[in-house]
Amino acid sequence: MNEWPDWITQLPQITSAFPAEGYLLAGDHGQLVFWQFRAETVVPTHQHGPQMGIVVAGHIELHTDTTRTLAAGEMFTLADQQPHAATVAANTLVLEVFADADRYRPTETAGRP
Repeated sequence: MNEWPDWITQLPQITSAFPAEGYLLAGDHGQLVFWQFRAETVVPTHQHGPQMGIVVAGHIELHTDTTRTLAAGEMFTLADQQPHAATVAANTLVLEVFADADRYRPTETAGRP
């Protein structure tokens, strides 16, 4: 199982519309989310401000105007308000950087089993 180290899982946790664990680093100029997908997950089509992501482990299928499969070490970028969706494999870790400083709000302190 791919997992983030303990010091990442101690970051504030966020809640999302899909079943994944997200750990948040936030500042005035944007946000960084450490995602952990334990099960295969379908992320429905949505849009927001500019975003980039890096697959750390596992793989995702990113659906925009085309579909790309991204493996560990590969990066993607999304333009402002670009509609996108994804199918994320089980045991996948993804880092996502959002230009929006308020994309996610912490919901609780992480670090629980």
